[in-house]
Amino acid sequence: MKRPRATRRKSQKKPGLSRVLAKRFARAKSSKRGRISTTKRSKTRAWRLRTRTTVVREVVTPAPQPAPPPQPSQPYAQAPYFLTIEQLLIPTGEIKNSLEGFLLDQRSEHTRIAYSKDLKRFGMFLAVRKEAKPGSYVDRHAIISYKEWLLNEKLEHTTVDRHLATLRGLFHWLVEDGHVEKNPASSVRLMNPKRLSKTLGFSDEEVRRVLGQPNLHTRAGAQHYAILMILFYGGLRRSEICALKNANINRERGQVVLRLQGKGNRERLIPLLEPVWHALKYYFLICNRTPAHQPQQPLFAPRKNNRTGVMLKHLDPSSIYYIVVKYAKLAGIIHKVSPHSCRATAISNARDHKVSDRAIQEFAGWSSTDMITRYDKRRTSIENSAAHAIAYGAEGNLLPLQAIEIPLAAQTEAADSS
Repeated sequence: MKRPRATRRKSQKKPGLSRVLAKRFARAKSSKRGRISTTKRSKTRAWRLRTRTTVVREVVTPAPQPAPPPQPSQPYAQAPYFLTIEQLLIPTGEIKNSLEGFLLDQRSEHTRIAYSKDLKRFGMFLAVRKEAKPGSYVDRHAIISYKEWLLNEKLEHTTVDRHLATLRGLFHWLVEDGHVEKNPASSVRLMNPKRLSKTLGFSDEEVRRVLGQPNLHTRAGAQHYAILMILFYGGLRRSEICALKNANINRERGQVVLRLQGKGNRERLIPLLEPVWHALKYYFLICNRTPAHQPQQPLFAPRKNNRTGVMLKHLDPSSIYYIVVKYAKLAGIIHKVSPHSCRATAISNARDHKVSDRAIQEFAGWSSTDMITRYDKRRTSIENSAAHAIAYGAEGNLLPLQAIEIPLAAQTEAADSS
C-alpha cells in the first residue's frame, strides 16, 4: 500500500535526473510539435555552435578636423548689430575714441568742421527721438526718419545728401572698428538731385564791371583787387586763397607761378598772367610788404580785427565771400553770386577758348574730367541755345502782340530782390 504524501519522511530522496528526463522525453514524443531525437537535437545544437560567427565591428577613426579659427579679441567679439541712441549721444570708452578718430582722419580742416556740424545736427535729432522712443536703436528706420526730418526743415536735396554721406562714412568707420556689425545708412537712398545749380557764373562784361569797382587808392581796395584777379584768372577756391603764403609765389621756367595744394593734398601750379602779377605787385607796394623777407607770412591778412586784435593771420573764408558779393552788387549784378561763381567763370571762359579737358582738369585741381561739364556755367547760356537755330519758314506769321508787356514771375522776383 502506498504511503500518503503527508506521512512521507523528510529524509526521503527526490526523484533522480534520469526519471525527469524520461518524463520530458515522453511528453515531447506524444506532443504534436515534432518528434526529434535527443541525438539529432544535440547534433543540431553542436552545428549551430560551430557555424556561429563573431561579428567584428570596424572602428572608423574620424579624419582630423582643422583647428578652429582664433576668436577675435575684444571689442569685435561683442559687436552689436546696431548701437543705441544713448551710446551715440553720450559715447564712452572705445566708441568715443572711434568717433574722435573719424574726425581726425579727415585730411582737410574744412571737412572736419563740416562733418562736426553734420554730426551735431544728427545728435539734435537723436535727442528728440530719444524722448519719443526711449531705448530705441540707430537702425535704418532711424536714418530714414532723419532724412525726412531734414527735408521737413526745407533743406536742399544736395545738403540732405551731404548729411547722409557723412553718416555713411561714420558708420562705415564704426563697422571697421568693430563697434557695430552693420552700416544702417548704407541702404538708405540718396536724393540725387538732377537739376541745375542756382549759382550762376559771370559774363565777360560783368567780370570787367566787377574788376572796375575796388578803390585802388586804399590798402583794402588794393588787397580786394588782387584777390578778385586771382579768383577770375586763377580759378582758386576761397579756402585755397585764404591758405596762401608769400612762399607760394615762385618762378618756374622764367614765369611767375602760384604753387599751392588743393583738395586731397594735390599740388598744382597756376601761372600768374601779367595783369594778375601787376595787381599783386601793386598790393605789395601800397601795403609795404616784401614777400621774400617774410616767406611764411600769410599772403592776404585782415586789415582789421576788432575781436582779438591779431592782424598777422590768414583771412577767414567768409571774408572772400563778402568781397565777391560786395563788388558784384556795386557792379549792378542782381543774381546770386559767390566765390565759386568766379571759379566757374574761369573754367567756362577756358572752355570757350577751346582749352583741352586735360589742361582744364589740371588747372582746376580735379582728379578726373567728369567735373568740367558741371562747372561749365555757360553751357546753359540762353544766348547760345540751339533754339535760336530752329526755323520752319513760317516765322513771319506773328500775332500782333509785340507791344504788349506781360510781367512774369521771374521778373517780379528779380524786382523784389533788388
